[in-house]
Amino acid sequence: MCVLKVLFVALASVFIISATSIRFDSAPVVSKLASANHAPSLSSHSAPQINNISIAEDEFILNGKPLHIKSGSLHYFRVPAEYWADRLRKFKAAGLNTVSTYVEWSYHEPEERQYSFSGDRDVAQFVRAAAKEGLYVLLRPGPYICAERDLGGLPYWLLGKYPNIKLRSADEDFVEETRIWMAKLFEHMSPLLFGNGGPIILVQVENEYGVYGSDMVYKEQIRDIISEHVGAKALLYTADFVDFDSIRNGAVPGALATINFGTNSNVQTVFEPLRQYMPEGPLMNSEFYPGWFTHWTESAQGQEIAPVIRTLTDMMNNKINFNFYVFFGGTNFEFTAGANDDSLQKYLPDITSYDYDAPLTEAGDPTLKYYAIKDVLGQFNSDVNEDQIPTESPKGNYGNVVLRRKVSLLSPEGRSQLGKKYSDVTGSTLPTFEELRQRAGLMLYETTIHDTNGILEIKMPRDRIYVFVDEVYAGLISRMTNKHSLSLETKPDSVLSLLVENQGRVNFGQYLHDYKGILGTVEFNGKSLSGKWSVTGYPLEQIDNISGTDLQNSDYGPVLYEGELILPEGQQPLDTFLDTGGWGKGYIWVNGHNLGRYWPSAGPQITMYVPGVWLHAAPSQNKIILLELEQPLGDLTIDFINYPKLAGEN
Repeated sequence: MCVLKVLFVALASVFIISATSIRFDSAPVVSKLASANHAPSLSSHSAPQINNISIAEDEFILNGKPLHIKSGSLHYFRVPAEYWADRLRKFKAAGLNTVSTYVEWSYHEPEERQYSFSGDRDVAQFVRAAAKEGLYVLLRPGPYICAERDLGGLPYWLLGKYPNIKLRSADEDFVEETRIWMAKLFEHMSPLLFGNGGPIILVQVENEYGVYGSDMVYKEQIRDIISEHVGAKALLYTADFVDFDSIRNGAVPGALATINFGTNSNVQTVFEPLRQYMPEGPLMNSEFYPGWFTHWTESAQGQEIAPVIRTLTDMMNNKINFNFYVFFGGTNFEFTAGANDDSLQKYLPDITSYDYDAPLTEAGDPTLKYYAIKDVLGQFNSDVNEDQIPTESPKGNYGNVVLRRKVSLLSPEGRSQLGKKYSDVTGSTLPTFEELRQRAGLMLYETTIHDTNGILEIKMPRDRIYVFVDEVYAGLISRMTNKHSLSLETKPDSVLSLLVENQGRVNFGQYLHDYKGILGTVEFNGKSLSGKWSVTGYPLEQIDNISGTDLQNSDYGPVLYEGELILPEGQQPLDTFLDTGGWGKGYIWVNGHNLGRYWPSAGPQITMYVPGVWLHAAPSQNKIILLELEQPLGDLTIDFINYPKLAGEN
């Protein structure tokens, strides 16, 4: 391995926390170049300075004193902004001194050059809220973040604007778009860097790149783009898997290398590969897993308390810096949940809940795991306030609501209200979601079949295709189950309708370039259907109202349902859970807020978390709209209950 030389710049700033504000006064510092035989030396050997955050030997130094980072992850985009302060206060009460958050590019630039940094997307306000609670911030701006989010947090339109783009590479289009995005982001983040008076002490470069690639040119480009905005106002770091190759492939000169591991690792030995690469510098577990995420059709994933506490205690005894991933998980609202595609190319979409079996539940309630962690940190930290013992918040048990069938999605009425007609196409290649600049939802491809009866085959469905012949449901083609063919009964000039659902783009690994729609040819009896195709998109971005006569019977396509909930008189709205048991698969909106995908027939998630801040107190109505894709059988009820069901019907 070649010798690497790294320049680490000591930071100059003072951090003063009060009940209402954080202030820094900056002063110039002297940086020092260090080198090692195998890896960068990360020490800043100059004398401790006032107003300084730096690295000295194996420690972070803040204002001349060692800083032991005790952090937890909280992703601002997975919880309404009204709850940020509550969750952050519970971090502090547990004994943590830092919060880590990803910044999701696609959340702020969902369409090209259409930026949003207000309301739930006001990431600067989130950082200020952390500072108000006395927490430092680890900022993880990517540009790729994984996070079990659609396309790993990268905006889908990159795939549409540049059909041949190579994400996470030195591809000039990707790098230039990243440069533009980071400039926009740091307009909001720069004032909050440690050296400028804010709580952001560390900024991550890329994310777990070592398991994806090893392109030093790309890593240096991303480092330089971020460094242009961060300068000497915060420290840069990388986070990778524990093996030597991942560390080496992901590290970049000028950034502290850290590793991610859970409770199955031995704290005394797990850092040995890192020390081979980086002989000195603070040791940090940037993602310590107290739980895990879950895919649809799996059993609910999690982690027992005992190994979490054992590993945490070992890290505390050895003064290891750490970040719980995640301390609070939250929810993948609307279409933000991603998917995985493993080495066997088995497509596995993530559930809507990101509860993660974390110390704080999806609704922000402390668990037994939370209290156990608080006890451990309290043994090492005199700052833990034993009088602050968070408790579970009350939940609403609002009973059932009858939902009425309103309109079939594929009827003329449904198409006019929710459909977007694209230009007809001719040939065997169909336009993807990305080519048509549709982020999520459904896409309808229709053509005429001239043969009588036969086998339909779609080689590359992305992801789930509901097949109709002459307005009658004929069956399902699915990427998840690798079912690519279907026997159809047709007559000459039958209309074939293919309704494609995007179930979430791959968020991790080598199959990241996950275009949606129908990527291969559509064949009937071995012949490509290359005539004229009609294409209609259903973005499903805004569904506040639907009109139409209440349906009695319809077999043609998914159906939109509607109902109203009125809360008990005199009661303020509480968090609650929508029980989708008995339904098939689809999406739910409450007062215009898309709660995400439901799929109780696959499980394990049955309930959908409904934040109380999205509900209206009586006498106002709360409008529920539900799009059922698979079982539109008649008027059905849906229950609002006061507890979650994330492991099946329990």
